[in-house]
This record gives sequence, structure tokens and C-alpha cells, in this order.
Amino acid sequence: MAKIDWSDQNVSTKHRKTWLETCRQAYATNSDDPRIKLAFAGAMQNRTDSVPLLRAAAAQNNTEAMLALFNDFNSFDRNLHRPDLIPRAEAEKALRGAAELGDREAIWRLATILRRGGPFKHDLAESRRWGERALANPPKDMRVVDVQVLVGQWLSESDNADERKRGIELLEPLAKAGRGDAQADLAVAIRRNDPVRARQLLESAVRTYPGHALAELSDMLIKGEGGPKDEKRALSLLQRSPYDAQHAKWALGQLTLEGRLVPRDVAQAVKLLGPWSQWDYDTRLQIVRLLADNPEIKMDYPDRILYNATEDAELGEPGAMDALIALKLSANKQFADKAGGCALAERPVKRGETMDAGRLAECRTK
Repeated sequence: MAKIDWSDQNVSTKHRKTWLETCRQAYATNSDDPRIKLAFAGAMQNRTDSVPLLRAAAAQNNTEAMLALFNDFNSFDRNLHRPDLIPRAEAEKALRGAAELGDREAIWRLATILRRGGPFKHDLAESRRWGERALANPPKDMRVVDVQVLVGQWLSESDNADERKRGIELLEPLAKAGRGDAQADLAVAIRRNDPVRARQLLESAVRTYPGHALAELSDMLIKGEGGPKDEKRALSLLQRSPYDAQHAKWALGQLTLEGRLVPRDVAQAVKLLGPWSQWDYDTRLQIVRLLADNPEIKMDYPDRILYNATEDAELGEPGAMDALIALKLSANKQFADKAGGCALAERPVKRGETMDAGRLAECRTK
């Protein structure tokens, strides 16, 4: 088959028309086949036409269609200024359905989303359970050893002793073989009980997987755990960290917020925390609270921040609704919305629940 030059508009347009017509004819011949529905939907460029086909194929327990339905929601919906064509609940049901039926891509996708939250409520315990299923049936584009590192990390962070033990057992052989991310994750797991070995592991890991090791190693250097205290080196490691070492940027952001080793600068701290917030709900919540408390901070892409804060609140993430209300009632010009904040603040009252008296008084004062 000749390779399609998608950069050539004429060639790509002609190919798309041929693709669409071929799928249309196949659908006319056999409209019951979920695989044809899935292909036909993929050939369409109008979502109002493609989504019904995805739904129909998903209703036949076609896991590819279920996953495609979720991906379509995740890619094109979740917008602050327009309603979702695919409701969040439907998207979650589709992804969970595909995972329950054993689709390995869906299993991994669900595990990772449950870990960080958005568009579903984060649940670390459930994420670990799906992670173990992924270990037995990894996604096609990942090696088993790569899944082993991540699942080992997740399990090693558990409060459950058996899960924690399994996680360490997954990480140990990889760490001994010299895999840096496994060394860093194992170091975190054993830091409390064996700080000397933990620091040694981090010193090794920082050479090959700095993004995994820098935050933890710097913290140990600052506190003098597992070896000599060296604040100067800790700060240097964080400030010189690679641009994509998001957890290291987060650690530097926390120091900047505290004014520890560096001058306090809340706006700069929020900027440093931002990249890591996509993977960590607690950091997203922290940023929303900082924006409410420091209204002078101006953010790039405020709509995305507001959407995420609203989504977290709707999902019932702990502390998210209070943080969203505070943000809307703040003096921050990018997010101030007294009417919207007060409407949210009144919801608990209407349900007969208690609400912050000061906040209600502020809302009821004209």
C-alpha cells in the first residue's frame, strides 16, 4: 500500500474522501458490524455524526468503540464555554466498561486517571488495583518492565502493608539492575526505615532519571537525612534541573513559596507548581487556594485552570468546592465571579447543611 503524504492537502483530502466513501459502502452492506461502525466513525470529521456510531458500537460491547468514546470526550469535550457532546458520566462508563471486559489499553488508561483525577475522581486504592491488572496485561505500546516500575511505585506508596511489600518486591530487582526510576521509587519507599540506602539509591538514580530523583534527593540533602546536610547542593540541583523534571520544579516551587533557601515569591512558586499539577490533585488544589489568597497573580490559560477547579468540585474531590468558591469570591480579576461563587455557597444551605457564616454574610451583603 502506498504511503499517504498527509502534509499534502490535496492528497490527504482525496484520501479522506475515499476512506469515508469506502466506510459508507461497508456500513450500507453490514450496518450491524461494530467494527464497521467504528471505522465509519473514524472516517467522519463531524462529531455529531461520528459519536452516535461510537455509541452504537459500544452498546455491542466493542471495547475499541468504548475506548474511542472516552477518548473523544477527553479530547473534544471538557470545555468551560460549551456543553459536552458526550457527558462525563457516559465517558467514564465507557472506559470502565472496556476495562472490565479486559481491554488492556482501557485498563491502563483507567489506572492512570484514577491516580491523578480528572475527568474522574481520583482514587489511589482503586488505581493500584487496576495497575496490578495492567501488570498482568500491559498496554501494547509499553514493555512489562515499564509497567512494573510504575505499578511498583504505586503499591509501595500504599498504607496497606501487603501492597507496600509487593511494590517493594517489584522495584528491588530493577533497582539492583541499575534502572534509575526504580531506584528512585524504591528510595522513597524505604527512606523512613533506611535513609542511608535511600540516599545512595537517589544519588545513583539522579544520573539517569533526574526527573524521578531530584525532588527526593534535594529534600534529603536539605534535612541531612542519610548523609551530610548540604542545602547549597540541594538548591543547585533543583535550579539546574531539566525543563521536563516536573517534580523537581514542584519541589523548587514549594521552597519558593516558603521563602526557604530562596526569596519568597508566590507568583513564581505557582508557575513552578503548575506542570506537576496535571499529575497530582493535591497540587491542583494548592494552586487554586494560592490564586484565591493572592489575587495579584495572573495566570496563563485561566479558563483551563477554572475548568479543572470546577470539574474537581463537581467530582466531590476533598476541599475542591470550598477552594472554588473562595476563588470565585476573591479579588482575582481572572477568576472573580461573586454571583457564581455565592450560588455555589448557597447549595449546602439548601440541602440543610452548615456553611461558613462569614462567607454567607459576604454573599448576602449587597
